[in-house]
Amino acid sequence: MKKVNRETEPDFWIEYKRLHPNHCYMDLDKSIQGRQARQDLRNFLLQSQFGLCAYCCRRIGIEDSLNEHIKPQAKYPKQTMDYENIIVSCRSEGSTPTCGSNKANEYDEALFVSPLEECEGHFIFYPNGQIEGIGERGQYTCDLLNLNAYELQRARRAQYKICMSYQNEELVHTCFLIPDEEGKQEPFADMIQFFYERGDFGISDGE
Repeated sequence: MKKVNRETEPDFWIEYKRLHPNHCYMDLDKSIQGRQARQDLRNFLLQSQFGLCAYCCRRIGIEDSLNEHIKPQAKYPKQTMDYENIIVSCRSEGSTPTCGSNKANEYDEALFVSPLEECEGHFIFYPNGQIEGIGERGQYTCDLLNLNAYELQRARRAQYKICMSYQNEELVHTCFLIPDEEGKQEPFADMIQFFYERGDFGISDGE
C-alpha cells in the first residue's frame, strides 16, 4: 500500500450530491445519471491512483475494479457519498478474495490503515513476495485485506525479480515508479518503492 494523493473533489460529484441531497450510494444504481456518476468517479479516482488498486497496488482498470468504501456502507450509512471515504479497489473473486472484496463490512476505525494516510511505514516487504504489517495496525490491515494471498505473493515475487534483473536503480525508478504517458504506474509500486529506497536495485558487485 502507498499513500494516494487525492485530487480535489470533482465538480460532477459535488453537483450530483447537490441535486440529490438525500441520496445514499446505493441510490446511484436507480438512474442512468447515478450510474454514470459512479463510473465517472471510478475513472477519476483511478487516475489519482495511477491505475493501481489502492490496497494491493496491482494494475486495474474499469472492468476489474470497484468503488470501495473505506468505512463500510452498512456501518457508516451517512458517509456513503463522502468523497474522502471512496477509493478504487481490485475486484477479486473466488476462494481467496483480497482487498475490498475480502474486507467487505469488517472495519475497525482505530486499527485500519487507510491508503489516504501516510501508510507506507506500516508495512515491510520481502523478496519472496510477502508483505508484513508493522505493529497492530499494519498486521490488522494485512489480514483484513488478505494481502498475503498466494496470487499476490507470486505476482510481487515476479515483479521483484524483474526489477533486480535491471541491476540499475535509476533505470528501475524510471521504468517502474514514474507513471507512463497514460498516467499509469507499474504494478506493485509500493513494493518497488520499498526496495528502491533500501538500495536493492543497485548495480551488482560483478558489474
